[in-house]
Amino acid sequence: MADSISFDTAELVAVVPNLKTSQNFLLDTFFPGLVEFDTEEVLIDIDVGKRRMAPFVSPLVEGKLVEARRIQTDKFKPPYIKDKRAPDLRRPVRRSIGERVGGELNAAEREMANLQFEMEDQIDMINRRLEWMASSALQTGTVVVAGDGFATTLVDFGRDSRLTIALTGSNRWGQTLDATGRDTVIVPQLTTWNALMLQLSGAGATDIVFSNGAWNKFINAAGVYGAINYPKLADSGNNINPAAIVQKGGVYQGSWGQYRLWLYNDWYVDDNDVEQPMLPDGYIIMSGPALMGTRAFGMIMDPKFAYKPMAYAPKTWVTDDPAQRLIMMQSAPLVIPSRVNASLAVKVY
Repeated sequence: MADSISFDTAELVAVVPNLKTSQNFLLDTFFPGLVEFDTEEVLIDIDVGKRRMAPFVSPLVEGKLVEARRIQTDKFKPPYIKDKRAPDLRRPVRRSIGERVGGELNAAEREMANLQFEMEDQIDMINRRLEWMASSALQTGTVVVAGDGFATTLVDFGRDSRLTIALTGSNRWGQTLDATGRDTVIVPQLTTWNALMLQLSGAGATDIVFSNGAWNKFINAAGVYGAINYPKLADSGNNINPAAIVQKGGVYQGSWGQYRLWLYNDWYVDDNDVEQPMLPDGYIIMSGPALMGTRAFGMIMDPKFAYKPMAYAPKTWVTDDPAQRLIMMQSAPLVIPSRVNASLAVKVY
């Protein structure tokens, strides 16, 4: 049996990568826009729609004065992030991860590789925080911000309360079944919810994101079973793949009517060091591109960056005694559902 140095074998042929990196499914799907502001606060202009009709008047009287369509400007202050680290000083004199046993890098090269490793991890953590914000905004229309140096703050985007739904009793999925054991309430509910979203926002849903349990109940519902257009298997001609594909992030499961169907799996570690799901089991999210979600970044409060806006602002410096290199990544991010009523979330059981 080979001797174990830091991995299973002495002669390393590959680095075992971290598979628990962030993924950006909710961000990329519903918050594709990116805007940087040179102020602490970020602004979003909204064309407030109202289903008005032109007034009837006699041709013999003066025309009726009609108010111009209103433009609303929403102002939000993004929370601030400062990820500061003190890398192990002994890293540059030790073999780095993936390096051949015996060493092939000098100390300066190892230090640079270590800095790159740490900064990539910092960006990964910021991206996971953004994905968490996106999940919260889609589920509740709000984001709760808590941290050192400021009171817990609720960022409320003003979504209509009717779009945050928790089913009870016989309305819950899996409670009302026909003679064949198929749920009869799911399809009518989805139609009703989409109509409500259309009424409140002017936009209908094109995507449904499912947690695992909700997906299992949906695919067996009356009106759904046998009606999903499943994706084709790669390199297999016309064969389709009706099995659920479970991978990190959102995985396309097929289409049903006007909807693209997604199965979503991701997790984060909360402030109590407990791993939590990004989307709790039993939930679905309905939305689409009409949400016009935006990743907004405020100014970096640091003269080193001339107080300019940046999505990720890295800096590094060395203290003399004891000698220590420090690195810090700053960001002021906030995800904003610009047309906030173009999304809804439901706890279906």
